[in-house]
Amino acid sequence: MPIKYGELTIIYNKEETTLFKSFLIWMEYEGKPPKNSKYVFLFDDGEICDSDDKLKDFNFKFTNSSISYVPIFFEKNMKGKINSTYFYKQPNQHKNNNPSLNFTNLFSSYSKYKFDKRIPSTYNSIYYCHKNALEPEIFGIVRIKSNEYMPQFKFAYDTDEFEKEEIVYLIHYIFNHSNL
Repeated sequence: MPIKYGELTIIYNKEETTLFKSFLIWMEYEGKPPKNSKYVFLFDDGEICDSDDKLKDFNFKFTNSSISYVPIFFEKNMKGKINSTYFYKQPNQHKNNNPSLNFTNLFSSYSKYKFDKRIPSTYNSIYYCHKNALEPEIFGIVRIKSNEYMPQFKFAYDTDEFEKEEIVYLIHYIFNHSNL
């Protein structure tokens, strides 16, 4: 279960950012990125790509819910094998009723991840799967402090489960098909 890491920067298309959308951004409301935003991925091996370069349709089956902004689970078609299903990990409730996910397991070995730089986001998520009576975390994305018109995220993924192109597809889907 080797975990690899990367960074995502979403560059908003300012021509699509209306005055109302700019006001919402200023008020720190997080909505969907404008339709023609650019998604730039930097993988930990130094590869840089944008979603236009690597966006293929892998036909994952997503199940969205009205109670979550991100898919509650998705299924990956495995050629010649049983399909794998990945589940959204529900946030823990803290004393002050703020839901929170623990990203320590996924990001603890990533030298570029600073736990004090993460900020709340509707897109912060962790997914796990069932393997041999275990529930390993295999994918996670977390927002870090950044410009509101160019939000940045760190992501982690299990290379036994996903290839880079699948991660680009998965992240692009999450941001463009959320329930916001």
